[in-house]
Amino acid sequence: MVNVSWNDAVAYAKWIGKRLPTEAEWEYAARGGLVGKKYPQGDSINLKQANYNSFPDYTQNSSKQRGSYTPNKFGLFDMSGNVSEWCSDWYDQGYYGVSGSEAPKGPQKGRLRVFRGGSWADCKENLTVTRRERYYPQVSFPYVGFRCARDHP
Repeated sequence: MVNVSWNDAVAYAKWIGKRLPTEAEWEYAARGGLVGKKYPQGDSINLKQANYNSFPDYTQNSSKQRGSYTPNKFGLFDMSGNVSEWCSDWYDQGYYGVSGSEAPKGPQKGRLRVFRGGSWADCKENLTVTRRERYYPQVSFPYVGFRCARDHP
């Protein structure tokens, strides 16, 4: 699902009994157990692994059907490329450097919300598992969507 604001993504997740992942949860899931790697598949990524714009062609202009590319080691599809994904956290540029937690839940307040993963509109350098973007929670984009998380029983 794309063209969904953070506010709408949260409302939908709540409606189905789930939530948006925190940034820390998203990054852990994106890594798929590959600690210290740049991308979900390892230290490199190519057009057979993700939907992104390849310089100088820039021919991608939309998202692809979920599952069009190989999943990561956790079996999760499209953690880099295709569609960027809203996270539950407020954005703070330096938060993770001072959070002091293995699984920080982000700042308590802010003006901008975080999305991760890069999209079809990005170059591959913007698809790393550590790349963070942000925008106002009431705004939607054709290249930003979301995935839901659930709490452990």
